[in-house]
Amino acid sequence: MGLLQLLAAKQGKSLTAAELANASGYDELFIARVMRIMTAIGFADETGYQTYTANAKTVCQSDPGSAGGLILSNEMIYPLASKMRQYLRQNKPCNISQTPPAYDFAMGETVWETLKKDAEWKKGFDDNMTARNKMLSIPWHVKYPAKERLVASRQVDARPVVIVDIGGNQGVDLQRFADSFPDLDCELILQDLPETLKGIPGPLDPRIKPTVYDFFTEQPVKGADIYYLKSVLHDWDDIAARKILSNTAKAMAPHSRLLINEIVLADTNETLVRADMDMLMLFLSNGMERTYTQWKELLARVEPPLRLVEVWSVPVDQQSVIEACLASR
Repeated sequence: MGLLQLLAAKQGKSLTAAELANASGYDELFIARVMRIMTAIGFADETGYQTYTANAKTVCQSDPGSAGGLILSNEMIYPLASKMRQYLRQNKPCNISQTPPAYDFAMGETVWETLKKDAEWKKGFDDNMTARNKMLSIPWHVKYPAKERLVASRQVDARPVVIVDIGGNQGVDLQRFADSFPDLDCELILQDLPETLKGIPGPLDPRIKPTVYDFFTEQPVKGADIYYLKSVLHDWDDIAARKILSNTAKAMAPHSRLLINEIVLADTNETLVRADMDMLMLFLSNGMERTYTQWKELLARVEPPLRLVEVWSVPVDQQSVIEACLASR
């Protein structure tokens, strides 16, 4: 409806239901009833009879990232949840890789098909991922000792650092790296699908090169220092994840490192938040969050095989950086 966006744009000035109706095209009484809920949950302030003013929550919820999250919840996750009982009765998953995801059952198509054909949902998805990357995670180069591994090594090696962000969305992680190392001689290659790259909201550091790439195809950048995957593999089952990893491993050189920025589940007594994320991935796309053991086994079963080197974590971040290299190294 855009009501919160209209209020936020007024920067503290009040709008009546009639003014919101005139600006949005919705019925005045309908708006008043909707805003009764919005003010009750704190998303705006009611400063008079059918009169409303933006507050901090209004501004937050009107942000494209938050709006994108609401689209995902209301249009994708809630309809899926309403079909879960019927899905489990009809499918009774015994082999996940051979069972359609719950989303496919509920919506009649894959989540990726939905995002490809619906520009509003795709924009909401990308905006939400960008916001989450900015607000909810510690930069990968803080968790991983990038300064020690990359910057210090340039003192004895004249080559520019080459980092490939595979499925890197709108470039938030590479931009944060570039901001932290403004003088580093580097090539930062941002790879994603064309519709995602077209949605990049503003200019990126000139060292960042947006490049169209599908991670189910051969990796065109060979011998990079770092290949980086953030929140990609949890979208896929082990069969698809091995394909993505294999395309990456075939491009790696002995000095290359693969960094996977994902949740690493505990083998026992996991928290509700992370267990819930695993179930969400399962029902959306047959994806999964993985334990340390599952990550190690997944990497070892790639062709050519990869070896888990170390897991880098910080207490305040749900995700860790998994460092891997070619097993033959």
